[in-house]
Amino acid sequence: MFPILQHYFSRRARVATFSAILFFLSAIITGATIFQRQHAIENRLLENLVWSGYQFDREVREFHLTLVNMQVGSATVDDLLLRFEILYSRKVLFQRGDIYLAVSKIKGVNELVDKTSAIIDSVDAILHPLWDDPEAISNEMIVKALGEIADLQRYTGNILIDTNANVARLRTLERNKMTQLYGLALIILLALTLSGILLVRALIREGKISHRKALALEEKSQELKETAKRAEIASQAKSEFMAVMSHEIRTPLNGVVGMADLLSEEVKTPKAHAYLSALKRSADSLRSVINDVLDYTKIESGCLDLENRPFDIRECIETLCTGYVLQEENSCIEFTYVIDPTLPRFFIGDAARLRQVLMNLINNALKFTDSGSVTCHVAPLDENKLLIEVHDTGCGISDADQERLFSAFSQVDASISRRHEGTGLGLVICKRLIEAMHGKIGVTSEVGVGSCFWCVIPMANVSENDVFPHREPLVQPASAHHVLVVEDNAINQTVARVMLEQLGQHVTITDNGQSALNYLQAFYSSIDIVLMDMQMPILDGPETTQRWREFEAENALPRMPIVAMTANVMPEHRARCLEVGMDGMITKPFTREELNHLLNRFTTVSISKEMEGPNNCLLQDVSAQTEETACVLDVNVCDELQETFDPAALRTLISAFLNRLEERLLRLRGACLSKDHDALCIEAHSLKGAAASLGCTAIALRAEALENSSPLEKNDQLMTLIDQLELLSNETRQAFINNGMC
Repeated sequence: MFPILQHYFSRRARVATFSAILFFLSAIITGATIFQRQHAIENRLLENLVWSGYQFDREVREFHLTLVNMQVGSATVDDLLLRFEILYSRKVLFQRGDIYLAVSKIKGVNELVDKTSAIIDSVDAILHPLWDDPEAISNEMIVKALGEIADLQRYTGNILIDTNANVARLRTLERNKMTQLYGLALIILLALTLSGILLVRALIREGKISHRKALALEEKSQELKETAKRAEIASQAKSEFMAVMSHEIRTPLNGVVGMADLLSEEVKTPKAHAYLSALKRSADSLRSVINDVLDYTKIESGCLDLENRPFDIRECIETLCTGYVLQEENSCIEFTYVIDPTLPRFFIGDAARLRQVLMNLINNALKFTDSGSVTCHVAPLDENKLLIEVHDTGCGISDADQERLFSAFSQVDASISRRHEGTGLGLVICKRLIEAMHGKIGVTSEVGVGSCFWCVIPMANVSENDVFPHREPLVQPASAHHVLVVEDNAINQTVARVMLEQLGQHVTITDNGQSALNYLQAFYSSIDIVLMDMQMPILDGPETTQRWREFEAENALPRMPIVAMTANVMPEHRARCLEVGMDGMITKPFTREELNHLLNRFTTVSISKEMEGPNNCLLQDVSAQTEETACVLDVNVCDELQETFDPAALRTLISAFLNRLEERLLRLRGACLSKDHDALCIEAHSLKGAAASLGCTAIALRAEALENSSPLEKNDQLMTLIDQLELLSNETRQAFINNGMC
């Protein structure tokens, strides 16, 4: 049996079973011991009863014998009193304690005890004078006592006989009861044995069933593990697929977006501008589709992170909606927005995700409204809830189609899918984002009338005294720096180089990580920031960054800003960039504005600071400068350029700058004549950066003066600076020729 139990039951179950049996047997043994001791006590009580009756009768006879001896003179008064005292104590024993209780249960004995007690008390009264005076003994006293003792002997004899008879009867009854109990115990033992056998059988059967269930559960668990593993592999494959597809799509898209951005300054005809605008819209649409798919993938995989920080909701909404107002000024759709005056200014939440939801809802309304109006209304629902409504006068949505609005990759019908671009993920993403904020989103619509998309978002508002609003700083044009671009794709090299040059940066290109390492080790001091592609031949971006960080540590060099330039946008890729030692990431496709943000973030030294120092020529008052006092070229910068570049590349770079200088001057003059001060400042800043990176100090200083000019500055003074720039263009060309650089 034990091997069977060992096979079907666990060690814990076996220990518990044997412990229960052991405790059960212990309880039986303890009960038997208690019963045996109780029985022994009762036997001793019966024996004491018989013995006390015998002693009582014997003491009566001894007292009678002493009285007889007193008559013949063979006993003394002391002997008589001693015997009477013993007799009296035997009488008291029958009147107290367990003996008295036992006697009281025997029929007739209690009356005999009372009679003997009365006789002994009578004898005590007869003998009482002897306690004070032993000489008071007399024959008359002895005879009187003998008269009482005769009846006493008869009574004690009857007590002895009756107690013996009662004890014998009780023992007979006890033996009969014990016989019955033995029989009952035997029956119980047999029943217990039978029940034990049945219990063991049931346990074995249950053990077999449990064993089969455990095997089935183990098989099911193994199947679930395999299913989970397959699901994990599928999820990983999906993530890898999304990452690869994102990279493979974004890489050429970067060329499309970048080239379109660069062409915006080159096209001259209205038709070309129209073609370029169509190209930009298509590229932006494709990028929006990719971003929607990636956002949806992040949400589905549980990688969505929400910020929880104070922000100015009025500024957030006004900034967003103002752009739509300006955008729709020349269209047949009127866009308006209303912010309830009672709306608190500061809330705690994720401003970026709220902006994304609002943009999706507004874009959706504008997309499906051919004419009429779109209105965005924002108001507090109660103290800690925000209500956003976007009304449109579009085609409307039927009740049946409304049920499919918030389903992934779903649009109300195929005709809409053909007429309007999109994945059908915008509203799904809105719904998931709102739900992640513990809010609700819905729609009310009537076909032919329009729709109203609404969402309620729980957000705690805070007072202006408790929080400093987070405002994005105004983006200033980046200062000129030397940027190392590590990129293997020729188109992306061109895009990055031209964009950076238009931002006034000095650019060096390498096409793999090993070349970048060699260049960094040779010209570390001249590099301000590195833009690093992630996937390259020979040595990829992460490995290149790790090796450079090790080189920095070994040589105690200041940390070089390294920014990943990648088409992978999944969270794990961003984490990978930071893990290997990169400082940030810019995703392809990117624009000049995004590059400008990046440079402002990771580089801090301005061109005006770079020009200060004993070895540079700085003009404190440009308007008062003459040609004789101006340094046309910065000798140090020119020497550094000649050390960095081979002569052919340097001549190409300088020729490109000088050839574009005439176009820049034309744009400056046009902005000045049209009094477009913002355009003037942007163009002047771009010229300043490009000139400073090539050491054209005089041109850079005039451009800086134009950039820093006041909007109230007279056109004559500004035109004077532009005229000086035209004169300096020829002098700068000649200076480059004289130095053998052009």
